[in-house]
Amino acid sequence: MVTLDEVVEIVVISMRDAFLAVTVFVAAMVFLFSWLQYATSGRFVEYIREKKKLQPVIGALMGLTPGCGGAIVMMPMYARGYVTYGTVLATLIATLGDSAFVLIGAAITDSSFVAPLIAVHAISFVAGVSWGYLVDMTGTTPRKPLGRFGPTIGQEPPEKDSDNESILDDLSREEPGGIGYKILHQGYLVWWSVTIIGLIFAILLLVWSGQDPDYSLELSFDPTSMDGFITWVGLIGTSLSVILYIAQKNWIGDDTEATIGDKLHSMRETMIHSASETAFVTFWVMIAYLVFEFGILLSGVSEQDLSNYGDGFIAVLGASIIGLIPGCGPQIIAITAYTKDIISFPALAANAISQDGDALFPLLVRHKAASLWATIHTTIPAIIAGVILLMAGVNP
Repeated sequence: MVTLDEVVEIVVISMRDAFLAVTVFVAAMVFLFSWLQYATSGRFVEYIREKKKLQPVIGALMGLTPGCGGAIVMMPMYARGYVTYGTVLATLIATLGDSAFVLIGAAITDSSFVAPLIAVHAISFVAGVSWGYLVDMTGTTPRKPLGRFGPTIGQEPPEKDSDNESILDDLSREEPGGIGYKILHQGYLVWWSVTIIGLIFAILLLVWSGQDPDYSLELSFDPTSMDGFITWVGLIGTSLSVILYIAQKNWIGDDTEATIGDKLHSMRETMIHSASETAFVTFWVMIAYLVFEFGILLSGVSEQDLSNYGDGFIAVLGASIIGLIPGCGPQIIAITAYTKDIISFPALAANAISQDGDALFPLLVRHKAASLWATIHTTIPAIIAGVILLMAGVNP
């Protein structure tokens, strides 16, 4: 029989650890990459239009940047005929979306995840570039999903826009108004303040753990004690993140064309949406923690038992299928499962290749056939790569 104390302990520790082990590091990375996109996006977009032969490589590089911003920018470029369908697939295959930040956070707190972090990004990049060029060489498009030798179906491909308008101007912008908009645009400074404090203590926890391998943060609600104060920082930080998550009203995907458009035009919006993006990651990481902990508690199954089910072809296939789900939320749960040793590295790689993050949503709006076929065309290399890694016994 599960007791109330056990439930409270799981909830509090999950909220605390989600913030101190993931959120604070994710926030720093999200802000860094968002700022880089803000500072360089215009030049990068113009460059890819001019370098036709390098488009799949550049698209994969855009997808490789943590978060969904780089991938989302590519979608209107395809809709306007500036890039090839292979470039779209290269971008979607290479992107890990917001789930990349979960893996980055794990690598920061545990060096054993550094090799998998590098490996999965390298595999996604190579798979994206290779598949992108193969798709373009075979003439595969949403209208010819089996290549030039297959039937022609669906709508006409996008026609190239001849005007000189920047693609960034084609991105929509958020409409101000509503309680959610006000909470996000007025509360982000409070969230950043707590996050900075949390980052300081998260770094201290790493230092203390390095000095004393037996050190562990105790669960305490006494704010006058060090453990209690840190616990409250984690609880408040996660609570604020949940509030921002609810305020943005994007339940399974946080990045949209509007938020990307805002970030690329304003440094203040970059900070605001970096907060909301991190809050989104925090919410889904917390959900993943709760699912795993309550699952173990209620089922009586150990983490070792779960990991046994996460290794094999079924795990690779399941991870690839999860990647079919649009949005970053389900993918964050899948990546968190890897950091908990629930699924194997081949399954991680399969999910990384299959998932499209939030980039599928703007493509769905602009080119429905492309969004449908893209999910299928990215799942095929995901399963292939996962099986190859599984057979080769790769587990960095």
